[in-house]
Amino acid sequence: METSLVSYNPIGKTFLAFEHSEQENAPIIIGIKVIQKKDELDVTQHFIKVHFSELTEVIKASGKAHLIITDSNILSKTVDFIGTDQEVLAKAYPNLDVDDFYYQILKTNTTSFVTVCRKQYVNEVIDKYKEANILITSIDLGSLKTTSLISYIQDTELQTYNTTITINNNQIASIQQGSDQIRNYKIDSVVIPSTHTLPFASILDTVIDQTSISGNIEEKNTELLHRYKESRFFKNTLQYGIGFLLISLLINFFVFNSKYKTWQGLQEEEQIYTTQKEHIEKQQSIVSTKEDIVNSIITTGFSKGSYYTDQIIQSQPSTVILKSFSYQPIAKTIRSDKPIIVRDKTIAISGDSSDKISFTNWIQKIESLHFVNHVTIVNYGLDKKNTSVFEIAINLIDDTKK
Repeated sequence: METSLVSYNPIGKTFLAFEHSEQENAPIIIGIKVIQKKDELDVTQHFIKVHFSELTEVIKASGKAHLIITDSNILSKTVDFIGTDQEVLAKAYPNLDVDDFYYQILKTNTTSFVTVCRKQYVNEVIDKYKEANILITSIDLGSLKTTSLISYIQDTELQTYNTTITINNNQIASIQQGSDQIRNYKIDSVVIPSTHTLPFASILDTVIDQTSISGNIEEKNTELLHRYKESRFFKNTLQYGIGFLLISLLINFFVFNSKYKTWQGLQEEEQIYTTQKEHIEKQQSIVSTKEDIVNSIITTGFSKGSYYTDQIIQSQPSTVILKSFSYQPIAKTIRSDKPIIVRDKTIAISGDSSDKISFTNWIQKIESLHFVNHVTIVNYGLDKKNTSVFEIAINLIDDTKK
């Protein structure tokens, strides 16, 4: 075989084509799906359906497709004349209004094959496929696209779903309605049943672009392709836009999360510093309070305490030995969480006495001192070796006047 399937594809690597025909006056859809792999075409799917709803089972996602209309709405005529499209149309259909009809013309060396269809009907068919979530990117009328298969087969006759085409000198010689039993055609390494030759020919022509079929249907095809590209552009833009937005949001989230963690750490540090500051201030307040008490004791009682101590000790007999002498003694055990409480206007004395009479006389002398209010014997008892242990509390009249 001299011709090969070259690698060219203006739309994509996957092709889908439908022949919109009829059987017993009822619509029928002949479809084929082809994947281009390097220089080869691989048929992955072919089918015949009678309802548009069945296409969703075959085509899982929305796609693009070529469409060939071959039902009874297509008018075909062969003219033994070669000329411009207007001249050929005038020969085939003298009164044809090209504003209402699409047409295609295939010209051989001696003959022109003409197919026409109302624009309104073509648009209706396109809308039906659109409802099935399939975007049509090109339209062909009749069986003219089978000319793209001629150089790939050795037969003199080529069948489609509803026509039989006679081939002579590598050109179409005639197109007749009807076909015999289904045949298989081998095109390179691809085997195609005769029912699907026309949709496959449409895909092949898109790949190799070797046929020269003219007509105003090309205006519609340009519009359909432009519409598809716009749809794909907006879809891709939307996808990229959403992707960019999601990435931006993700980046913002990580940045915010990082900043938030930093801020949270600073907040925790600030809380720690605040707690430490409050604790320090509290401790400082406690220390200050205690200092005030100590200072008060020192400023108000140190000189008087010395005076009282001197007077009491001067009257102390030799039989009395002192163990402790406390001016304004602490009333309770000191605790960090409690204020210091002292026994105001009080001197606490403890010691040992070896003579009861001398101890009694000493108590009387203390009570006779001008700054003493009275003396209370807190404890007095015999210890050992005729020595008594005592503890007395001297209540002062007013320790702030002297």
